[in-house]
Amino acid sequence: MNIKDVARLSGVSISTVSRVINRSAYVNPDIRRSVEKVLEETGYRPNALARGLLSHRTHTIGVMLPRIDLSTFAAMIDGIAQVLDDQGYGVMLANTRDDLAEELHYLELFNEKRIDGLLFFGTGENASYADAIAKLRAPVVLVGQSGAYLGCPSVRLDNFNAAKAMVNYLIGLGHRRIGCLAVPDHDVGIGIERKRGYLAALAENGIDFDPALLRVGSFEYASGEEGVKALMAAPGGAPTAIYTITDRLAVAAAGWLLRSGRRVPEDVSVACVDDPELLSFCYPAITAMSFDYRQAGMRAARMLIDNIEGKADGERPEKGAAPPVEVVMPHTLRVRESTGVPEAKR
Repeated sequence: MNIKDVARLSGVSISTVSRVINRSAYVNPDIRRSVEKVLEETGYRPNALARGLLSHRTHTIGVMLPRIDLSTFAAMIDGIAQVLDDQGYGVMLANTRDDLAEELHYLELFNEKRIDGLLFFGTGENASYADAIAKLRAPVVLVGQSGAYLGCPSVRLDNFNAAKAMVNYLIGLGHRRIGCLAVPDHDVGIGIERKRGYLAALAENGIDFDPALLRVGSFEYASGEEGVKALMAAPGGAPTAIYTITDRLAVAAAGWLLRSGRRVPEDVSVACVDDPELLSFCYPAITAMSFDYRQAGMRAARMLIDNIEGKADGERPEKGAAPPVEVVMPHTLRVRESTGVPEAKR
């Protein structure tokens, strides 16, 4: 059985069968149903490589992650996979380990594999990306940070406002001495924007920033432990609340506080941005600013498909045109057991 046989049984041309299979152009609904009925009855499935040669598309989407061991990324990938699967696309996944050389390597590899589009989980802004992405000759959607500097559409989290809202919540409880566990600035959304939100909340509430209460480490649990030890030994006195810019650091901080004999939240409140399911099952359950990560992944995948199909929302703007589309995912405060009124206010 081949495409000629399907065309003969359907009473249409080979090109019509091809358009039905690839959904590449309009086909009269009655004719489409007739061809689809023959496809179903015969069980004919075109070879993926042959389809790609005929349509000049591979029906493969590249997804490039800085790391694969984060549950928030896993939720986004789940949303992406659902949309792409529903639309008949496969996924080629790259784990770059947050390394620029690896990112550039995979961008070249994606170009060789002739992907139809790329979902790029960006962290920093680097001029090297622009040249590599231009060579792709395929649509790109940035996930996690603005794509404006690359002229690409994007879906990002509202990191600055989420961080500021979380610190404002702690201030609203009565905390004035609030520590922060942060990560390096090479990560724009998490390293810069979530730290900037912390500082903005302090300033707006008339609280002087104490550099001893800001510890910059890494995303790893061990860094959270080292950071909280330093905060609790701060020269100006220990904080009554600790805000961490990722969930891992909050888990590590709360764990160390409990093991060292402190009570959470009676002695020290702990809160963070990012809300994987794990935080609800910690002891105590951790207060967090949450995003709909799965929905973010779905929005990004739909945006990329719109781009591939030439719809307005996905098109890269011409020079001097309006900036590319940017979807900003809202945040939701999840109050749990790890935060409370400081002892001095009770």
